[in-house]
Amino acid sequence: MSFPQPETIGSADSIEEYVRLALGKRPQGAEVGWFFRGQCDYRWQLQAKIDRESFVRYRTTRHWDRRKHEERLLSDFQRGARPHARLEPQDPWEWLALAQHHGLATRLLDWTANPLAALYFAVEDRVAEGDSAVWCYYHSGRGWADCRNESPFCLQDIVEFRPAHLTPRITVQGGCFTAHPDPELQRPPNGGDLRKIRIPRAIRSRFRDELRRLGIDRASLFPDLDGIAYSISCHLSEGPDG
Repeated sequence: MSFPQPETIGSADSIEEYVRLALGKRPQGAEVGWFFRGQCDYRWQLQAKIDRESFVRYRTTRHWDRRKHEERLLSDFQRGARPHARLEPQDPWEWLALAQHHGLATRLLDWTANPLAALYFAVEDRVAEGDSAVWCYYHSGRGWADCRNESPFCLQDIVEFRPAHLTPRITVQGGCFTAHPDPELQRPPNGGDLRKIRIPRAIRSRFRDELRRLGIDRASLFPDLDGIAYSISCHLSEGPDG
């Protein structure tokens, strides 16, 4: 199952133009806002990590289905994560959110409610070739409140998921997710509105500088020593290693 086909709504040549594009149109009667996702390569599609080629190839050679692969990944993560978790996740949904936020391959796709945070993730990479993109998505299907008693591994449609604040990163990034069923289900998209903003490669550096002056950098989005050190190194260097 996939998202609806995206509408490219423009190219942002300034922060002001980007904000206008990102916040411009909203579905009539909408009770919640949009989700935003920044990607450093405009050509990349929206795809949960569990469905990327390397993971599909791994489970294919072992004759595993997607669910078995996901459950094995999550159980191994739970075993290693419990001594380090500040708050114990209360159900498989919260465990998936925590695992996804720390890089595990899951059926979740990261979004943020903060369009400037999404723009930062789109332009953060200093060596990426080509233009970047920010995806804007308004979800009109089911939310987690409608299916919190269902297993996340049994979904038949795309579900919006706003987790509890399990980590400071989720909180400060305005983190939210969409949970995706097996793409082999071959069912039509379940509604929503998907748009894409192009970020020209030539102005990524300027956007990074302007976002930093607005208080959006890795130190603010990753409130730990790693984020602080990364931001200082970037600010006081000019090369791709900064």
